[in-house]
Amino acid sequence: MHPALRRKVSDFKKRLVEKQKMRYAYWITERQFRNYVKNAFKKPGVAGEYLLSLLERRLDTMVYRLGFAPSILAARQLVTHGHIRVNDQKVNIPSYIVKEKEEIALREASKKLALVEEGVARSMARPMPSYIQVDREAFKGSLVALPMRDQIPLDINESLVVEHYTKYI
Repeated sequence: MHPALRRKVSDFKKRLVEKQKMRYAYWITERQFRNYVKNAFKKPGVAGEYLLSLLERRLDTMVYRLGFAPSILAARQLVTHGHIRVNDQKVNIPSYIVKEKEEIALREASKKLALVEEGVARSMARPMPSYIQVDREAFKGSLVALPMRDQIPLDINESLVVEHYTKYI
């Protein structure tokens, strides 16, 4: 009957959609995300790349990328329940920022959890990012280098996210 009216997508909507994609990729709240953006703006260099680097170095994201959990939410659960050790210290804060050369390991008793076995099985199909070194038999891994934009496996335009926040921060 009537042709569907197609309106042009506004610039605001494009930026908002990219921001929400990034937020939901890492499953963090708006307040946490805004704080990461503020930190990224304070650093010299490209703010969007530093923002992605910060988010990739979160402990829950690292546990997921190492293949110890099938999803970021499952990785967050492993971290908060005390199954993860960083440099032989129990760390139960998912937002902990992993530094270079820090070793992330699973507790000995946690290696037989069904969640971990599922994560290892799923991680075999995913390519391992080059900034991570992992020993699957020992359930250990470490951050070899800071993640660069081209190494992060996300299809997100971080410059639109930075543009979205330039008006508010």
